[in-house]
Amino acid sequence: MLVLNFSIAIGGVCLAMPPLDLETRPAAPEYKTAQGWLVKPATPTAPVDVFFVYPTVLFNETDWIMDTTRPDMRSAAMESVKTQASVFEGQANIYVPMYRQMNIAGLGLSDAAAAPLQEIVHSDVWRAFTHYLKYENNGRPFFLAGHSQGSMILTDLLLEHWGTTGAEKQLVAALLIGWSLTSEDLDDHPSVHMCKSSDQTGCVISYNTMAEGRQSAAPTLKKGALAVNPLSWAMDGAFVPAKKNLGSVFFDNSFTPTSYPEFTSAQIVDGGLIVQPKDVNLVTVKGGHFPKGVYHAFDYFLFFENLKANIAERINAFAR
Repeated sequence: MLVLNFSIAIGGVCLAMPPLDLETRPAAPEYKTAQGWLVKPATPTAPVDVFFVYPTVLFNETDWIMDTTRPDMRSAAMESVKTQASVFEGQANIYVPMYRQMNIAGLGLSDAAAAPLQEIVHSDVWRAFTHYLKYENNGRPFFLAGHSQGSMILTDLLLEHWGTTGAEKQLVAALLIGWSLTSEDLDDHPSVHMCKSSDQTGCVISYNTMAEGRQSAAPTLKKGALAVNPLSWAMDGAFVPAKKNLGSVFFDNSFTPTSYPEFTSAQIVDGGLIVQPKDVNLVTVKGGHFPKGVYHAFDYFLFFENLKANIAERINAFAR
């Protein structure tokens, strides 16, 4: 039995976590049942799917691993579906598996200490994805999408399995936003490619947003990270003005969206996507878990309308 005590600071917020006892882990989700899914269409109506993995929503100081049967955890995960994943609404059938994600405190662990937690989250999502391909997909093209921990898991699974699934030619694109892929990753895994144009398919879109000079403060930005600029869909360091931003979208407490055209510019600098929001208050989380100037929580929202339009463009390109 692995038992460790932790008091961890994440983004200036100290989490006093209990011992890590993996013998009392929550039961694994069963993807043959409705309970194993947060969202799954009864009857798919779109010609394209998205397999979406929600970001970290487990922030308490009592649980290292999510219990996927708890109503409050399902409700917290659903918030990301109503906001981030809504970029796919009307364009793709949305599939969202429940998975036993790790607490945000896991970001403060060493690789060795985090390994048993990572094994749980990776196992759940891989089982969900293989179930989706076998029983739900029915040969349709699909997107992979996630954010933060969801993107971390999908990135790791792509690097481990892509090229062996038999579904590679069905991938429209993978939106692995809020995590990092590096040149070394691509060199070691030639089946995985970054998107270098707006209509390329079978490729990965990845970026992490922050204010100028805050790259080193961003915990999801790895050294040597690659990025795609969602205002140009290029990987160069060109500055793209805010006039190219079709609309940043922010949601109120009832999940009603408001769009702000030309809200921010974007430029890739040292692997980070540097943004200049017109209203910093809209991208500030009071008591948040990430450092000031790291706009991690808004990675989707800052470029929401551009992402939505590009999803349609890539679907059309795939059909051609």
